[in-house]
Amino acid sequence: MKKWLLFLLKLGLTIGCLYWVLNQDELRQKINQSTSLWPAHPQWEWVAIGILFGGGTIFISALRWWILLRAQDVQVSLRRIVELTLIGNLFNFATVVGGDAAKIFLLIRDHKDKKLTITMSVMVDHLAGLVSMAVTFLVLTAGRFKMLEEHTALEHKALTFAWFYFVGGLVFVGLLFLMASPWVHGRIHKPGKKMRFEILRRVPEIYDIYRKKWPQGLVALAVSFLMLPVYYATFWCGVRFGGEAASFMQVFTVMPVVDAISGMPFSIQGIGVRELFFAELMRGLYGTATEVSVLGSLIGFACSLVWAAVGGILFLRPSDRTTVKEIEDVTHADEPSIN
Repeated sequence: MKKWLLFLLKLGLTIGCLYWVLNQDELRQKINQSTSLWPAHPQWEWVAIGILFGGGTIFISALRWWILLRAQDVQVSLRRIVELTLIGNLFNFATVVGGDAAKIFLLIRDHKDKKLTITMSVMVDHLAGLVSMAVTFLVLTAGRFKMLEEHTALEHKALTFAWFYFVGGLVFVGLLFLMASPWVHGRIHKPGKKMRFEILRRVPEIYDIYRKKWPQGLVALAVSFLMLPVYYATFWCGVRFGGEAASFMQVFTVMPVVDAISGMPFSIQGIGVRELFFAELMRGLYGTATEVSVLGSLIGFACSLVWAAVGGILFLRPSDRTTVKEIEDVTHADEPSIN
């Protein structure tokens, strides 16, 4: 019941954000001047290219997770991880149960003794994504603090939020691995000391595997850096679809900020929030027309939605078919019983 209430709240906020975006002065003027915001000469080839980039994003994301699983000695084929990533993409878009829960559930069915390890690998996978986004953003904006003073209040707040979010994220990741290190963890949980919940001992030990096997961790991080431009290229293709001759670097510069804000649990898959800030930053920094940015953002999102449909086809196979209730029951089991 709580999940559905949260979903309905997000749905309301999503509709509200889209209403706000579509009622921008520039868009209202466009509507008054013509009958449609659709470009006069849409360039459909860019949609096809965007879908290919979306598929590349899925593959690279799966590759990163596969590397992290291999570091934990979870033996699974890359093909299977690609399939699970596609199915997870479906669950992100179509259900109240997140894609992570679906991936964890389906992989645990094949590796019942690795539940906690698999769950933690997904968490570390997200941390690798956060680190790559943070470093990319900081490199792109370092030494350009004056830029924050030259734009509207909304742009200023968005860029300031991104600085705090990404710096805080890097500090959090550093502290997390510091606490998991044997120098700290060994003093808190001494060998032989009985603990009420064994999970409190095992979680730091699983994290510390990535310190011990740092080559795999660095490769996963490198893959994460590779994934960013491929993913952001889907939105660049969306902008080009509308006939705007925007450079890839323009989109690449604003997307870490947009990604950070739209990743907050305010709306369904960031819809509305993403379009608002993408349009605002593209207009403020590069003068891109609002209707082009809004449509470009939606097209970029649709390029990923295509691959969610592929995940739906895979999920219908007897080997993967299950119910949302089954996924919830397994992924929300009592923590102390996790093996």
